[in-house]
Amino acid sequence: MNLSLAPSRPAFSADALTLDNAAETDRIVAGLREQLRGMRKRGLVLGLSGGIDSSVSVALAARAVGAKNVFCLFMPESDSDPDSLRLGRLAAETFGVEAIVEDIGPTLHAMGCYQ
Repeated sequence: MNLSLAPSRPAFSADALTLDNAAETDRIVAGLREQLRGMRKRGLVLGLSGGIDSSVSVALAARAVGAKNVFCLFMPESDSDPDSLRLGRLAAETFGVEAIVEDIGPTLHAMGCYQ
């Protein structure tokens, strides 16, 4: 009698890395729509840094609710890489979303983050 709760297959294998990109995209988009419906909201607000994670997030958001219903904020500060803003603007333009810059450097400075 096997009393182990562990599955008989290895905990991690190359199969765990197999991904159906289109199906996963559809699953995430459907999840975003469902969450918004549950909250009775029509749009999304995202922080956009120009990095991979936020760029993928804006792409998924635009697909889920339409570009006109996505609003992005760039929040540069003193330690931000200047290239981040350029890349973030490129992502916003690529996916057709509105984006504004809100420099959070003064707020962080006032909070003592740069001491």
